[in-house]
This record gives sequence, C-alpha cells and structure tokens, in this order.
Amino acid sequence: MDPEPALLSTATDRPTRWPTGLRSLRHRDFRWFWVGLLISVVGTWMQNAAQGWLVYELTGSPLYLGIVGACGTVPILLLSLPAGVLADRWSKRRIVLVTQSAATFQAAALAVLVYTGRVRVWHVMLLAGLLGVVNAFDMPTRQSMVLELVGRKEDILNAVSLNSSAFNAGRVIGPSVAGVLLAGAGMAGCFALNAVSFLPLIVAMAFIRTHPGRVLPKGSLFQQIGGGLAWVRGHKVALSLLVLTAISGIFAMPYATLMPLFARKVFSVGPQGYGLLMSAPAVGSLLAAGSIAALGHRFHIGRITLAGALLFPCSLLLLALAPSYPVALAVLVLIGFGMMSFNTTSNSMLQREPPDELRGRVMGVRAFLFGGMGPVGNMQIGALAQWLGPRLAIATGSVVCLLAALATWWRVPGLRQD
Repeated sequence: MDPEPALLSTATDRPTRWPTGLRSLRHRDFRWFWVGLLISVVGTWMQNAAQGWLVYELTGSPLYLGIVGACGTVPILLLSLPAGVLADRWSKRRIVLVTQSAATFQAAALAVLVYTGRVRVWHVMLLAGLLGVVNAFDMPTRQSMVLELVGRKEDILNAVSLNSSAFNAGRVIGPSVAGVLLAGAGMAGCFALNAVSFLPLIVAMAFIRTHPGRVLPKGSLFQQIGGGLAWVRGHKVALSLLVLTAISGIFAMPYATLMPLFARKVFSVGPQGYGLLMSAPAVGSLLAAGSIAALGHRFHIGRITLAGALLFPCSLLLLALAPSYPVALAVLVLIGFGMMSFNTTSNSMLQREPPDELRGRVMGVRAFLFGGMGPVGNMQIGALAQWLGPRLAIATGSVVCLLAALATWWRVPGLRQD
C-alpha cells in the first residue's frame, strides 16, 4: 500500500493565498499543530530556565547542573530508537496526545513541590527523568508526522523552519518571562504556567483529522530498529548529518547547561540577566529559522547545513573568550543562528529522504543522537567546568565540533552538492 495518496489528502485551505514564508500554514492540520506548539514551547523554556536556577540555588554546584541535565536526557538515549518504531506503527496523533498530557503532569508536580517548599534536588532529578521519558517518545513522533500534516514533500523545509521559528520564539519569550517571574512571583509560577501551556497543543491534536495510510513494519522490535539503521548506513549524506548531530550533542549543545554559572560567577548578573543569556541564542535561532522559511528554497540546502555546522562552534569559541556581558549576549545570538541553520536544514533532509514506512525510525535515530547524547554531554561539560572553569569547558567542546565540521566538509562532497 502506497501511503503517499493519503498524505496528499491533508486538509488545505486552497482558496487562501499565503506568503511564501508561511505557505505550510495553508494546511489546516499543520496550522492547528503549529499554534499549539508555539504556546507550548514558551512554557517549556520558562521551565528550563527556572529549573537551572533552582538546581544551582539548591546545590551551588556546576556538576549538579550537568547531572540534572543528564537525568533529562538518559531516557532519550535508551528509548528513542524503540519510540521511532512505535511512531511508524501507531497513530502519531494519539502518541503526542499522551506525551503532552504526561508533560503537563510533570510540570504541575514540580510547581507544587516548589510552592510548598518541599523541593529537593532529588525531586528535580526524578522529574527531569520523567520528562526525558516523555521527550523520548514525543520527539521522533512529532518530527516524523510533519509530512502527514502538510501532505507535500516540497513543503517540508518550510514546515520544519516554521516549527523551528515557533520553538525559538518560545526560547526568546520563555526565559525572559522566567527571569521576571524568578525575581517576582518565584519559580513555582514558572512551572505552573508551563503546565497550563501544554493545553493548547493537546486541544490542537484532538482536532487534527489526518489519518494517513501506512505500511506496517514487519519483524521483531530489534529487526525494525535495524531496518532504520540499515537505511542510514546506506546513505552517506544522512550518515554524515547524524554523526555531526551526535558530536554536537556531546560537545556543543550542552553549553546552555553552564548559563547559570556564567550568569552568577563569570558576569555577576541576577535572574533577569540570566534570562537574557538564555534568550539571546533564541534570537539568532529565530532569525535563522525565519530566513530559511522565507528564502531557504532559493539556496543550496547542503551548503546552508555546512555553513551552520561551522558557524556554531566558531561562535562557541568566541563565547569562551567573551570579555564582558554585552559581548557575550551578542555572541550568543550568533551561536543561535549557526545552531539553527544546521539543525533546521539537516532535519529537513532527514525527513524528506526516507521512505514513508521508515521515517519514524530514522527520526528516532536522530532523536537518539540529538537528545540521547545529552547525558554524556551534560556530564562532560559539568565535570570540565568543575575542574577547569566554564570558559575552558566551552572552548574544548567548540574545538572538537569545529574539527568534525571541517572533516565533514572535506570528506562528504555529496553534502555540498545535494
């Protein structure tokens, strides 16, 4: 059974003329999904910022920042590959309904613990682990369902870019609001608002009507996972993108774990200054995602990916050398631009290329590497910051990622050509 005709039946508002940069929003299902996602990620980033501040307040230890970060990502390492199989077999809409409902419970529990004054660092670790389980199933499912929501492969880059724009708009707004609330209403308010923010996406998923046909994978769980891995091994460009994603997940992405330390020890700023440090990369990411959504179809997608893969670590190195707080804010904008340029375009290529019956498993591999390398990354950067200081910890990771990007540019010419 060929699932493509079912995908093309996705509800679309054809009489409405949408701007080129927003063309994916003409699809009704994707529009519902996108609005709910935008609201949800604002709350998520509020919680991320508040959680880092809470852990540092409870422990005063950069190592604990890394440990809590690892608690949130270990489940992704363990579960994202089976979750990709599940996304290929079950209704993606129902899976997302379950994961978003579970995330609501996690945020509400954290809010109650903080509000009652009973919170301890082990509570935060346990609830971070629960959220990691939720994300392990949510990430590959949400990403692999984009094609079902828009119904057209030519809209994939635009849809992924708009998703990234929503994600990074939340990164701009969420930490900034969290900084204000931390100084005023307190951390419990951040966690409570995050619990409420999941409700619009839950409602949106209830109204989505897409029911694509699919070829159910055969064989055992391990055989099905092996089918996704075999496809990746047979495609050099896809393999190179996933290797870069893994290296970035270990050595570059965990830089955000050290932002509470940069705020308090390096630049001596309070909660509002910390909120700006967390928001600044999102400004650059939002600019990158918006630019790719509007203009990405005019440029060579592989070259955009490589440019982002080089800009990201170079900017991280500049952050390690930043002499002042304003300079660090400017560099963090550049970090966000490079990171999102790589993530958006590589994600688009990995969603576009696999057969429909393998897309969930390929995105499960990406989630495994993108989020699952977090435990290693958070632990290594927390330990390096404990022993060498935050600047040297970030500088070390940036050099490793820069060498990997240069090696990919040299060894995988297909990425520059396709």
